[in-house]
Amino acid sequence: MPLKKRMKTSRIDLPVVVRSEVNGAAAPSRNNAPLVIIAALGLIAAMYIARDLLIPIVCAFLTALLLRPALRRMRRWRVPDIASAFVLVGVVAMVSLLGVLTLAGQAHEWLAQAPESLRKVSSMVPTNSGPLAEMVRMQEAVNDLTRTSGAPEPVQVELHSHATAFTALGISGHFIGSVLILFVLSFFLLAFSDTLLKQAVESCNTFKDKRSIVLLLQQVENGISRYLATITVINVGLGCATAATMWAIGIRNPILWGVLAATLNYVPHVGAFVCMAVLFVVGAVTHESLGFGAFAAGLFAILTAIETYLITPLILSRSLQLSPLAVILAILFWGWLWGIAGGLMAAPLLAVIKIVCDHFESLRGLGMFLSGTSGDLAKA
Repeated sequence: MPLKKRMKTSRIDLPVVVRSEVNGAAAPSRNNAPLVIIAALGLIAAMYIARDLLIPIVCAFLTALLLRPALRRMRRWRVPDIASAFVLVGVVAMVSLLGVLTLAGQAHEWLAQAPESLRKVSSMVPTNSGPLAEMVRMQEAVNDLTRTSGAPEPVQVELHSHATAFTALGISGHFIGSVLILFVLSFFLLAFSDTLLKQAVESCNTFKDKRSIVLLLQQVENGISRYLATITVINVGLGCATAATMWAIGIRNPILWGVLAATLNYVPHVGAFVCMAVLFVVGAVTHESLGFGAFAAGLFAILTAIETYLITPLILSRSLQLSPLAVILAILFWGWLWGIAGGLMAAPLLAVIKIVCDHFESLRGLGMFLSGTSGDLAKA
């Protein structure tokens, strides 16, 4: 074969061979993103459908973590774990029951006066000019069109028992059943926590996996128990300060508003705004002045600002601090998924996720986002 022809053949065949080798070496990549999205949506749907079962289980898990340090201290006194768990859970249950029974009467009184209180506050708002005046005129026009001579008189509903207060507070038969499940599960999780830990360790095959799961469980237990205990002490202090402040300015039932402030403070940032709005209405109705309502809300704003920006950063460990943006997003998500209970558990669940992210090197970036710090601060 002539040389020129062979060179021409090589020029044609060589790229084809190389192209085929390259194509053969490059394995087609599979995109798993759709499967991950479908699995995540399925998990969210399952959590929403099973929320009546999952909410008390998660609450029991968090309660057990909160009481775990006290259980270890009682173990040093040679108290059996079953007896310690029974005493701790019983104390929490009795305190919760006494608190609900004590506040039910005060809540009943304010619920009975709620319609009149709202009318008083609305009458204090100037409606002679501006958009409110247009809304008032529109409402009056609609009332004139719908008013008939034979229209029945509005029915006055009076509240005569604590049952109405319990209902308004969400204390129904379903709620009582969930609370019973919560305390029973908390007791068993506390009493048999060491057994569960050993079973989790024995399920791993290698020593490295066993060591990793022990370290992870210890970090979650120590971190979340310290977080919950610290936040609980801070919230109780805020509630006491709020009750004392409301008593000093002459607002009735100050204990009720102190408990409300302490409870809502478990929902960071969002709970403070809700409590400010409630105290504004209470202060305005008590002294029949919008200025005094703003004064009461302003005093609480000062208290919660001191707690948020001074006390909490000083007491809470930097490794357990959470980004405000991450907290608000978590509250929106868990509140949408599980309602009020989800909103209350959003911050503790976010703290658990952050601790887990800090344990794994591949998730450190997400952990830094949840803490709102840079890499240097996260290592400190």
